[in-house]
Amino acid sequence: MEITNRSRGDWRGVLLRSLPDAVRDALARIVAHRDAGGVFAVGGAVRDLLLGAPLVDIDIVTERDAIDAVRAALPGVRLTTHARFRTASFTVEGTRIDVATSRTETYARPGALPRVAPAPILDDLRRRDFSINAMALRLSGPAEMLDPCGGMADLDARRIRVLHDRSFLDDATRIYRALRYAARLGFTITPPTAELLRLGVRYLDAIGGERLRRELELVLEEPSGGDALEACHSAGVLAATHFALHWDASRTAALADPPVPGLSRIPYGFALMAAGTSAEDATGICARLRLKRAEDAVVRSVAAAASATAMLRRSDVKPSGVVMLLDRHPAAAVAAYAVTCADSVAARLALRYLEEWRHVRPMLSGGDLLELGVPAGPQVQRGLQLIRAARLDGWAGDRDDERALALRYVKSIRDSGTASPPGDPHLNGN
Repeated sequence: MEITNRSRGDWRGVLLRSLPDAVRDALARIVAHRDAGGVFAVGGAVRDLLLGAPLVDIDIVTERDAIDAVRAALPGVRLTTHARFRTASFTVEGTRIDVATSRTETYARPGALPRVAPAPILDDLRRRDFSINAMALRLSGPAEMLDPCGGMADLDARRIRVLHDRSFLDDATRIYRALRYAARLGFTITPPTAELLRLGVRYLDAIGGERLRRELELVLEEPSGGDALEACHSAGVLAATHFALHWDASRTAALADPPVPGLSRIPYGFALMAAGTSAEDATGICARLRLKRAEDAVVRSVAAAASATAMLRRSDVKPSGVVMLLDRHPAAAVAAYAVTCADSVAARLALRYLEEWRHVRPMLSGGDLLELGVPAGPQVQRGLQLIRAARLDGWAGDRDDERALALRYVKSIRDSGTASPPGDPHLNGN
């Protein structure tokens, strides 16, 4: 990724012309409103503008109160606000616009949320994480590019550099961001910043679980997320987050090319990170990162799936038995288990389950079974399970086979008075 030609000078025009009309109109209304004061595009928006990269989200700073300015300029817009930091966010035609009040930050202790105070734009830029994110493009008044920390030079040199020695101590989540930006942009981390990062890893312990989880989610959302996680592993960042988290090149390949389509990338990524852990360690990961429901489920399940390995290796295991073992786990967890399992037989069967067997369903419906005489209630579900097992194991190939099996099931219920026939041959070996 090359920095674009700065000699054109009309960066404000370049930025505005790249935006949809509705987004450009919203920015113009904020800029024009007297409550906003000086208005600047900042951070990633300016960095990506200079790199010629697509602008996804727009970060704006106002030198007066951002919440008041946006509410006054855009009455009725649906805002998400953070009163402590005086920030406001809203979305226009799919583009997220974040508006912050220009500020300074001080940290009472490592990992604490900062205390903020209003400040001029140059002070705001100097309190940021990296030089390449510490540039501002003035949107109000005369066009001007502000670069007090040498961000343009670092973009040219393709390097990540923190702005002061306490950066990672103040906020250790910047460690994740440094490695994420380096992987995304193909930049190197300067030696002084790399040394500060190494020393700062220990301060990750002071960061709350939700903040760490969000940083990992942001990494996983990136196309280069696997490379970033390899760097996190090598730097001891994952181990400092939780000792049982792991990543390597094979997991990078698995994240980039999942064994089956349609997996949700973030839960799948967390499952890959936790694959190979014990159930106890999986519980610890979930607690440390305060994982969301889907993420929590896959982390616990990928650990639990390991207990199925011995059963999957049995010579008499049938497809129906594999399905019974793995149906209880989310697909993302089974996929992570399959691509990380050291046992090739178990891995192959787990992949077969994902690709084929989990999709097998009876041709007959519950209503069909009722019409054939299966009593209403749990016997219907049991009958459908029986037919599915027969299809998986090759005992039922068409609708007539299923109907014949259902009739035998009905007879066995009538003869025995039980909810299911004893000695079901299709489930042996499960």
